[in-house]
Amino acid sequence: MSGIFIEGIIVSVLVLAISVFFGFWGRKMTRNVSDYFVAGRSIGAVNNGLAMVSLSLSLTTFLGLTALIFHGFYLAIALYAAFTASFIGMLVLAAPYLRRHKSFTTMAFIGERFYSKNLRILAVVIMLIVSILYLIANIKGIGIIFQVLLGLPQVYGILIGGLVVTLYVMVGGMYGVTYSQSFQSVVMLFAIFVPVMIILRALGAAGWWFPPLGYGEMVPAMLAVTPHFFFPFIVHPVWYIAVFLGTFFGIIGLPHFVMRFFTVRDAREARWSAVFCTFLVGFVNTSVYALGFAGVYYVASQGVQVAVADYDKLVFILTDAIAGNAWLAITVGGALAAGISTVAGLLMIMGTGIVHDLYGSLRPNTSPEKLLKMATKVMLVVGVVVTLLSLRPPEFILVTIMWAFGIAGAAFGVPMVLGIWWKRTTKEGAGAGMIVGFLTSFIPYVLIEIVGWEATMISRFLYGPLGWVKVIAFSIPITFIVTIVVSWFTKEPPAEVKATVDMMHGWGDYREERYNGKALPITILILSILCILSIFTLYDIFSVIG
Repeated sequence: MSGIFIEGIIVSVLVLAISVFFGFWGRKMTRNVSDYFVAGRSIGAVNNGLAMVSLSLSLTTFLGLTALIFHGFYLAIALYAAFTASFIGMLVLAAPYLRRHKSFTTMAFIGERFYSKNLRILAVVIMLIVSILYLIANIKGIGIIFQVLLGLPQVYGILIGGLVVTLYVMVGGMYGVTYSQSFQSVVMLFAIFVPVMIILRALGAAGWWFPPLGYGEMVPAMLAVTPHFFFPFIVHPVWYIAVFLGTFFGIIGLPHFVMRFFTVRDAREARWSAVFCTFLVGFVNTSVYALGFAGVYYVASQGVQVAVADYDKLVFILTDAIAGNAWLAITVGGALAAGISTVAGLLMIMGTGIVHDLYGSLRPNTSPEKLLKMATKVMLVVGVVVTLLSLRPPEFILVTIMWAFGIAGAAFGVPMVLGIWWKRTTKEGAGAGMIVGFLTSFIPYVLIEIVGWEATMISRFLYGPLGWVKVIAFSIPITFIVTIVVSWFTKEPPAEVKATVDMMHGWGDYREERYNGKALPITILILSILCILSIFTLYDIFSVIG
């Protein structure tokens, strides 16, 4: 993969051109603020489900998770299982209830459910930080793609990809983003399934025609070349708890995922779009794991050397070596679709948050026409600023993505779940929980990833691949504890606010006792305390590895 890759350029230009076309097409359908921000709440389940798939299958899936398989072997299976389970959690705990609330964004939901303009503004600030982290990782992936296409430094790909996506998001709003994402999902699904089949067949897997299980009979061969591939306890078990908590509550807390539930026609469409998305995401995740498995086997059996800096390129390296240029072009196009679809969703939520939730809160009498004009200008500024911030990307895509999940899970996921399922959650409790959750997850990110802090006193608790993920096993439980305790000791919400909880669950009448018992918060408190205590136990049983 050196020099200019003509086939890949052709496929990538087609993907970008069609995406931009949908952006301009969406502009024709945009007549008011509701159209621009939530596509007039008119999107059907299949279309919305495909758009959700494209958000889910970001470059984390294409590049970051395959890199983790190469680096952490069996540990990656926990991430795939957790990512898939998280959509089930979103379906059960959040999707239909958020749609019935009829907010535009996560930030609007928090501001209205917890009857506080200040919390809405705080939510916008946290959203911008989380979205920037998520964006930087995906724009870096776009830079890698253009490096493969043109043999140029990643900086050029970051600039080109970031500005092209900014263009069609700015022009088309949510209509353009939705239909672009649906198209990009189809591209991604094809670009994953078929190359994986070809690679598995070339490596001798009899079940190559069904990638999620097709590598099964290769397990003995894998153990022969990589005996420790399936050893699960190279990290403390708390690592798995942290991954589950981070993805389960992170997916509910990530604003660009939640925003998709506000675009559908009703709660039923929200539920079915989540079901459709969960099925496809699970199918793709297991297929990509097969691809990572094949990559580890190929490199180990053939004696191929892959530099640490190239781990995120493993998909391209493997496809190029086994499937050839034509399929590498398809894979590059699929990866590009994954990157720009996620970037588009994030830009959309950032622009919406700034215009609708921040400016709209500070200037509530602003006309819808002025907000619509502001939206396109803000979207352009946000796209340019984030693209420039991405010029110094993280070493590995997955690292920043997991931090984003953890911060969103603690700061947003916890108060949202409690706000839906426990009437007694107060604005003081939610505010305290959001602040504590944000600080206990964001400060470690700054110390570890930006400052380069070597915490010798606690380093024994953070060993292993992505060992810092264990921080999530503390930040999310402590957020639950703070939110519940503060809510108990502060004045309960007004009756009209508590009535919205019944409304979100589809009840036509109001009853005080619904979703207001003590069993749920007490159970959560006990589980949260046990989770935190488990972080500091059993470490002498497991080997410390770097």
